[in-house]
Amino acid sequence: MTQLRICCLMAAISLLSFSLAAQLPEKEFHYGFSAGVSFASMSDINTSLIRPIFPIESYSTNHQMKAGFSGGSFIFYRFKKSKFSIQPEIIYQDMGGIFHYEDVNELSYDISFNYSYIGIAPIVKYYTVGGLNIHTGPQMAFIVNRSDLSYTSNQPELGPDLQIQQSLREVLKGNNNVSLMLGVGYDLPMGLGLDIRCNFGISDAMETLANGFYFIENKNVMRGYSATLRYAIPFY
Repeated sequence: MTQLRICCLMAAISLLSFSLAAQLPEKEFHYGFSAGVSFASMSDINTSLIRPIFPIESYSTNHQMKAGFSGGSFIFYRFKKSKFSIQPEIIYQDMGGIFHYEDVNELSYDISFNYSYIGIAPIVKYYTVGGLNIHTGPQMAFIVNRSDLSYTSNQPELGPDLQIQQSLREVLKGNNNVSLMLGVGYDLPMGLGLDIRCNFGISDAMETLANGFYFIENKNVMRGYSATLRYAIPFY
């Protein structure tokens, strides 16, 4: 039992030493890059697209997450004798989501919103133990491709998928996106780090233009998650 306690104590000391060694130093500016994967979806697409005259029991819908790329560049600075640091970022991120529809007439279709954004995020980090940190900040994301969506169905005889897709692209337009980001990160040795984040949309992520489909304008907020690996390089 005594040997077991000694082994556990040594393991705890080693873990603490590893965590402390992994921290980025105070009062030094770093620049760096990040890359990883993102997942996102948009809310209330069904409210925008489906007329309320149809009985709810005659169809079913769901909002699925779409995977994409997330990455960017950043500058890092940790204040002296403080648990706080700042990390302003420029982020490229794929977001959007997939809307799935089925009805009693056996029609099934998917609309995939393939939006991409370039965002600015002034992030504040708070270090808890060693290199472990929680961070937050607003993110203003500027859309790159407002009309990038795809449409596929199981009944193209009702209308060619490509034709419907083009019509949807002229009506449903992605918007710039404002969100609040919350995340947890960990500093690894040699300037590496891992961040896992949630983005909670605040603004309307999709604009519905005047159309003959009886689509209506509605607030569709974006929600996303990302996991990225970052690499920090000191300024010399």
